Amino acid sequence: MLVLCCADMHALGRSWMFVAASLAALPGCASRDSLGSSAVAVLGAGVINDPANKTLRFDILKFGLDSFCTEMLKGGAPLKFGDDEPVVGRFFADSCQSQVLDDDTHKSFVVQYSGKGYAWTNVTQRIGFTSRGVVEYATDFQLNDGAMYVYFRPRLIDGAAFQTTLVESARALGGLAVSGVNPNDLGKHIVESQLRRGFTVIRRDSSGAMDFALGLVPTGEIPFKPFEIERTNKQILANERTEVHIGQQDYVGAFEVTDSNQALYLTVALDGAPNADVLVVPKPVGDTLLDHYLQNAGGAALATPALLDDSATQAGGLWRRFVNVEPGRYYIVLDNSAQLGKTAPDTSARDDAAAKVDYVLLVGDRP
Repeated sequence: MLVLCCADMHALGRSWMFVAASLAALPGCASRDSLGSSAVAVLGAGVINDPANKTLRFDILKFGLDSFCTEMLKGGAPLKFGDDEPVVGRFFADSCQSQVLDDDTHKSFVVQYSGKGYAWTNVTQRIGFTSRGVVEYATDFQLNDGAMYVYFRPRLIDGAAFQTTLVESARALGGLAVSGVNPNDLGKHIVESQLRRGFTVIRRDSSGAMDFALGLVPTGEIPFKPFEIERTNKQILANERTEVHIGQQDYVGAFEVTDSNQALYLTVALDGAPNADVLVVPKPVGDTLLDHYLQNAGGAALATPALLDDSATQAGGLWRRFVNVEPGRYYIVLDNSAQLGKTAPDTSARDDAAAKVDYVLLVGDRP
């Protein structure tokens, strides 16, 4: 992560320029740490190294197309500055349309998207934003030990409109005014750096088992997950790692529960901070919190009780809880502020004790 210290407004302006330039140079390279969750599906069985199997090839492209928009629309996609960096924010798509161009002269995959989100830098604190654009991806097939890796690499990023809704740091706003830098530039680079990452479809073997991952997963590897989960009769909704700075929150989801008599099962491992609050709220409540969070400094506060409101501690080891839920959609809110939950961070220290959170969320029958 970029670590920038600003002694005065002039230095702040230089730091802002450095951040923007660094983000503009970010490559969309392969990484062991994939962005987003893994969706598993099964396509029709077939021999994956048969060049004549054009139907299977098109089915895989179609699966990638459908999965991309499904993943974008079902929850906030994590944002990162680089492949090995922690999550710094999320993008919540409110529309996503895709099209496969598969003919003799042009083979690519086009996505048009719009949405909103937030990101954190040590210069600006939190940035809230809206964004829309069009991305064209080229495809690349590679085989490894019976598995097919299909890479969707960005060919063209066009019309990436970006509008800032919040720059949390008043000092950063003052520095921008002095330096003449447009605050939209940094946010636009953050979003475009994610689009440059592309995405990967992995067809494991001839049985048709498929994985989807945002980011380019190296051939022969699988998407990174912080928890190893053995056999379970529960559905895995998320298995990810994030980072929540002091005074900040992270909105994970919203996740859909379709059946009756179900419960959400949460496991959290915490590092970097003594504690962090973990809440479960219905989507309408979470949407209200998120909208406030994108436009106002500080954390958002609840007007009604959460379904689950508890605190994970670093000293307590793995934190495990469950909450019974009805069919619907739900956010997991990770809080390192004084506005939510039962704890508040120590703001007297000069260092930013960011909460590094590994979490896994499952849904299954009630206990």
